[in-house]
Amino acid sequence: MRNPMRKRLLSLALSSLTLPLFVDCGGGSGSHGSDIASSVPSPAKSLVYINPTSTGWALMKDPSSTPTRLVLNVVGPSGLLTRGVGFNLQASPGLVFDTFTNGLPIQDTGVYELQSAAPNPGDPVALTGALKPGNLLTVGIYQKRLEMTSKDSGKALCQIALKLDPAATVTVGHTFALVIPKAKVIPDDIGSNGDDLNTLAKKLRMQDISLTVGTLTAN
Repeated sequence: MRNPMRKRLLSLALSSLTLPLFVDCGGGSGSHGSDIASSVPSPAKSLVYINPTSTGWALMKDPSSTPTRLVLNVVGPSGLLTRGVGFNLQASPGLVFDTFTNGLPIQDTGVYELQSAAPNPGDPVALTGALKPGNLLTVGIYQKRLEMTSKDSGKALCQIALKLDPAATVTVGHTFALVIPKAKVIPDDIGSNGDDLNTLAKKLRMQDISLTVGTLTAN
């Protein structure tokens, strides 16, 4: 009688030990699977741009921007007189430069006087833009005539636009690289029609500037 009783007690003791082990294993497996599912990055659907804090030349977000199309204004220091600005901007993969209604990747905002004579609707404006290999944008906007007065640079002088590349896989939280390899302006004093060629040659030169870019992330 003593041996069967001892075996029964031993069997009950083993059952009480193994049952929690099976329960724990089941619960752990479900929790781990949930963690894996929640850690998978979500595809990005919009762009978030934080303006730079620079008081100099900078690319600032325009109010016309939408979550899917970022419009950036080129803005200079208030009170600085210039006659034009041009720059190159290289964007990392996952972004594309969008065009405007003029078919170019740059838009005039009406600050600079771009025509050589007015009024003449057929006169081409000094506005240019193109895309180069390596996702490099090159744009420029200039006044043509020497007699035109220079303009205050502390305004939105021109615009560019960026969108997510529909052919790329971009996830939420991704930070894009935006690099300005070169940026120049046409200064206030470029000479006058009465100056000799040597004087004009010295003054008709673009000046280097530092164009600051903000932070762009995918959301």
